[in-house]
Amino acid sequence: MAARGLTRRQTLAAGAAAAAAGTVPAVARAKPRPRRVHDVIVVGAGLCGLNAARALRDAGRDVLVLEARDRVGGRNFDHPIGNGKVVELGGEWAGPGQGLVLALAKELGVATFEAYADGDSVYYSGGRRQTYSGDIPPASPAALAEAEEAILLINQMAAEVPADKPWTAPHAAQWDPQSVASWSNDNLHTQEARDLIAVAIRGVYGEEPTAVSLLDLLSQVTGTGGDVNTMIGSAQSIRFAGGPQQMSKKLAAKLGRSIVRLRTPVLAVDVEKGRVTVHSEKASFAARRVVFAIPRPVLAGVRFTPALPPAHEQLLQRQPMGAVTKVNVIYDKPFWRDQGLNGSVVSDTGPIDIVYDNSPPDGSPGVLVGFMEADESRKLFGKSTADRRAAALASLVRYFGEPAGKPKAYVDKVWATERWTLGAYGSYNPPGVLTSLGASGQGNVGPLFFYGSDQSPQWTGYMDGAIRQGQEAAKAVLAS
Repeated sequence: MAARGLTRRQTLAAGAAAAAAGTVPAVARAKPRPRRVHDVIVVGAGLCGLNAARALRDAGRDVLVLEARDRVGGRNFDHPIGNGKVVELGGEWAGPGQGLVLALAKELGVATFEAYADGDSVYYSGGRRQTYSGDIPPASPAALAEAEEAILLINQMAAEVPADKPWTAPHAAQWDPQSVASWSNDNLHTQEARDLIAVAIRGVYGEEPTAVSLLDLLSQVTGTGGDVNTMIGSAQSIRFAGGPQQMSKKLAAKLGRSIVRLRTPVLAVDVEKGRVTVHSEKASFAARRVVFAIPRPVLAGVRFTPALPPAHEQLLQRQPMGAVTKVNVIYDKPFWRDQGLNGSVVSDTGPIDIVYDNSPPDGSPGVLVGFMEADESRKLFGKSTADRRAAALASLVRYFGEPAGKPKAYVDKVWATERWTLGAYGSYNPPGVLTSLGASGQGNVGPLFFYGSDQSPQWTGYMDGAIRQGQEAAKAVLAS
C-alpha cells in the first residue's frame, strides 16, 4: 500500500523495513507482484457483488470475488433456531414492485410467503396502549390529520425529484439544507404527528430525522414508487422461507470456491497503468477492473493510491450509516395471536419502537422481531447482551403483557459493531451533501467502479436495489 507522497518503490522499501521491526500491520509489508491478472475483481459478496460477478462471468470474463467476512450475504444474515428454521438478523423483507429480488428467489428455489398480518396492531403513545385494525394508528384526530397531510405533501414534493439525480430538482437548493426534523417542526403543530413521522424515518434510515436531508428522503420516496406509504408499509409485506441469505449462498455456490474467496478484506488499492492491485492482510490480487460493492463507510477505510478524486473522498466522509440493533425474541408459540394481535407495534417509547411477528411460515416457534434504532440503539452500545435483552423484554411486556417477558431464546445483532458494515440500514445523506457533492461524486474512477444498494436510485437500501446495482455494475464494466 503506497503512502501518499512516496513512490511505490520507496513505500515498499519503507514498509519492508518497518515490518522487519514489527511496527506495522501485514498490509504495509512488501508483497510479491501478482502474476495472474483477472479481468475483474469484485469486492464484497453480498447480493450486489455476487450478481455483478455472475453477470460478468456469464459474459466470459475472468472474475474473482473477495469478501472480508467468513460468510457471504453482507447485510443479509440468518441465524438458525433449529429444525431448519431461522430468524433474520439482517434485511429480510420485500414487497410489490421489487421484481428483481422476487425473480431471483424464484430462480434459486427460495420460497416466499406473506408476512403475518391477521389481527389487530398495537399503538403505544404518551404512556397509553391501544389496539387498532387497518393501517392507520389511533392517534388523536389532529395528529392523524397532520400526518396524512404531511404524507400527501411529501409525495407531491417527491414527484419533482429525480431519484438518480436529486440535486437537479427545481427546489433542491431549498430542500437539501433542511433536515427532515426541521421540515417536520415547521409543518406539523402536534407533537404526536411529529413523533409518528420520526418513527417512520427511524424505520427507514435507522437514524434520527434531525440527521437526514429532506432531499434525501424525497429521492427515496421517488425510488420506491412515489408514495411514502409504500416505503413504510407494503415494502415489508413479503418474507423468504428459510431466510434471504440463502440467495447469496446459492449464488456463491454457483460461482464456486475458486471465484468467491472469503476472509479476504481489501485494505489498500494501487492503480497503475493497465492494472489494479488490491491488497489484503496476507495476499495481493491484480485485475484490469475492480468493482466495489461494499458500504460507503467501509469503503472510506480503504487506502487508494493514487488517492480518489477529492469529491469522491469528501462524499465518503459525509455518508454515514444508521444505527440499528435488530432483536429476535423466540417463544414456544405466538401467544399474541391468541390475543387477536398480529404482532405489529408502533410506539413513541423505546428502546424498541417498531415490532413485527417474525415467526416461521408455520407459526412455530413464535418470534417477535423488534428494532432499537438511532439514538435508542446508541444508548445501549456499551451494554452487555443481558442488558439489551432486559431492555428489549421490558418493551415487549409493555406492548404484549407478561407472557412477552418469558421467552425461550433471545438473539440480537448490533450492526454498528460489524467491522465490515459499520451500521444499518444503510448510508444516508445529511443536509447539504447532495447539492454540494452529489453530481461530482458519481461514476467510476478509471478502472474503479463503485456500486451498492445504498447507491441505487430505485429501492435504495433494499435487496432489490442491491441486485439492480450488481447488474448495472456488470454493464458498466463490460461497456468500459
